[in-house]
Amino acid sequence: MQDYTTDHPFDISLSEEQQMTWDMLRKFAETELRPNARDAENAGKPSEELLQKIKALDLIPLIIPEAYGGLGLQQDSVSNALALEALAYGDMSLAMSVSVPLLVAQIIAEHASEEQKAEFLPEFVNGSMFHIGLGINNATFSTDPYQSSVLAEESGEDIILNGSKMGIAFGEHAKTYLISASDESGACDLYFVSKDQKGVELSKTEYMGLKGMPFSKINLSNCKINASQKLGGHNYSIDFKSLVDSSRIGMSALALGVCQAVLDYVVPYTNERVAFDEPISNRQSVAFMIADMAIETEALRLMVYKSAALKDLNVDFHKQASLTHRFASHHGMKIGTDGVQLLGGHGFTHEHPVELWYRNLRAVGIFEAGAGV
Repeated sequence: MQDYTTDHPFDISLSEEQQMTWDMLRKFAETELRPNARDAENAGKPSEELLQKIKALDLIPLIIPEAYGGLGLQQDSVSNALALEALAYGDMSLAMSVSVPLLVAQIIAEHASEEQKAEFLPEFVNGSMFHIGLGINNATFSTDPYQSSVLAEESGEDIILNGSKMGIAFGEHAKTYLISASDESGACDLYFVSKDQKGVELSKTEYMGLKGMPFSKINLSNCKINASQKLGGHNYSIDFKSLVDSSRIGMSALALGVCQAVLDYVVPYTNERVAFDEPISNRQSVAFMIADMAIETEALRLMVYKSAALKDLNVDFHKQASLTHRFASHHGMKIGTDGVQLLGGHGFTHEHPVELWYRNLRAVGIFEAGAGV
């Protein structure tokens, strides 16, 4: 019989500070991100005006240590997930314009050497968001996310990098890249690689969804870096598995925000859309589909915040993060598909945002090897 007792319960009520942050970001998502989502998709990037408003949220300086100009606040995983869900309710790609640099800043603040912190963190405080591109997505999606498609080979005081990375957000804006690479033993670490380093080739990539932000692919061919460019220094090793699991929680939280947006959009639509002299929501097939969407969204919400809470308790959260991301990958796509279906022919047009949300949700099953691994 299953033992349901646990030493690690989690509380789903929000603190006053979390509720205030949620309310502020949810309002920002509805008033700034969603109205600009289609324009960002058409342009392939957010407008400069919108980026300035995103920067004005000052989410990144909050976590930068005081020694480097920030406020030095400790941001827990549950609060991070809440922020991502709230922002993705407006638009997932625009929310990632916040989440990706925030993740980079957190990685550097927690794991970099003092010299690396002094070099890269002050720029975040001074208004730069995209000076460092994050390359942890393998060139072949849906492969083992805990191994890298880039190989790192030590050669004296140098490290030689060979391989490719995909899905680098705002890669063309970056001056430096933080690239994951596996050594001969299979251990995976992160390395700082300058954009003008010999052996670095950058190219633009486009995807079916997430068109509101630019992505790049980076190819590294016998790229020689100094051992000091390893994150944390030559003798430091990051817990890469934990990093990927944390990223999976974040991606699942983004999916949750979009799923809630789809649900909140189709309910009034089906109540107002009349066919055969009655709202289509009166049809059992429609009502049952919406009920399933609501159940799946609530289930995903509980899984996301349980994963985040376990991480905050400093216990093993690998299994829960993997289950959560698998659930978000599968049911996010299903909710997006059902949302398009419930709008009928309108769901296939740009007149309504559901088709955009569907395409963005499809990315959850691709990034971090979601659907199949």
